Amino acid sequence: MKTPLSIINANYDALLVNQEETIQSQKKWLNYIKIGTDRMKKLINDLLISAKIEEVNLEICKMPFNLSNTINEQILSIEAAAIEKGITLIKSIEPDIIVNSDSESIKQVVTILFDNAIKYKNENGQIDISLTKSKHQIIYSIKNTGKGIAKKDLPKIFDRFYRTDPSRTQDSGGFGLGLSIAKTMIDRLGGRIYVTSIENESTTFTITLEL
Repeated sequence: MKTPLSIINANYDALLVNQEETIQSQKKWLNYIKIGTDRMKKLINDLLISAKIEEVNLEICKMPFNLSNTINEQILSIEAAAIEKGITLIKSIEPDIIVNSDSESIKQVVTILFDNAIKYKNENGQIDISLTKSKHQIIYSIKNTGKGIAKKDLPKIFDRFYRTDPSRTQDSGGFGLGLSIAKTMIDRLGGRIYVTSIENESTTFTITLEL
């Protein structure tokens, strides 16, 4: 929590030094304070989610729902962010896949992985999203071109607060909680999530859910 608090405190001090200035002229410092408070809010929300889903007695609400539609809707809600960054988005979603699971948890995980792919793609990179159904399981994968993940980091990538590149992650606003939350959610749903990566080429996160 030190980083966002430091941002807020430093820019508050900058405002005090220039008390006679107008709000417009101080807008830069105010914007930095807003960035700090937004990051603190995200961190607290992630910590609350992480604590909640690890409750031993937490009930999982499983109901049949259209996973294909759910994933398409989640992608549509954040697609603008990808387009704005010049990302090529390629989707291959098999239609009308019905799964008996917790739709809200699935939505959360899909958003976490999409957000992660956007953060760590290369300039004008590409994101490939796939959903298929085999005889016994459903397979969802999201692949982004970019720096990739070093082999030494792969076993720790789902650890809470683990960041492969702390300086880069600070710039992008992450705290190393998203992937930990995603794994905990998928584990609670009886599925599996794993990652493969080729350094300086691509990273792929894959989720499997049993039918």
